Amino acid sequence: MNHQGLADELVKLAEHLVGGYGILFFVAFVTFMFRDFVTNFAAGLRFMFGSDFDVDDLVWIDGKKRARIMRQTPVKTVFHLLETDRKLVVPNIDLYKLKIEKALPGANDGRDI
Repeated sequence: MNHQGLADELVKLAEHLVGGYGILFFVAFVTFMFRDFVTNFAAGLRFMFGSDFDVDDLVWIDGKKRARIMRQTPVKTVFHLLETDRKLVVPNIDLYKLKIEKALPGANDGRDI
C-alpha cells in the first residue's frame, strides 16, 4: 500500500468517526467548557426566584459584615457593605458557601440588630 492509499484510508476513517461521533463530541466539549456558567446560572436562578432573599434586604454575611442586597442577576449577586461603604460582588455559585443571615419579619420588635 502506498502513501496515498494510506492517507485515503485515514481520511475515510476520520470521516466515519466524525460523522458518527462528531455531534456527541461537540456537545460534550461545549458542556465541559460552559459547565461553570451553567452551574452558576442555575444557582443564580435558585437564589433570585427563591423566597429567602430579595433585593434591598438587609443581611449579615458570615455574621460579621452588615450588607444590603443591591442586585441579583442569574450569574452574580451584588452586596453593599454598609460599614465600609464598599461593593461586594459574589458569583452565585459561591453564595451557598457564604453564611448569609436575615432577620425574620417582626423579630426584635421591628428593631434591626
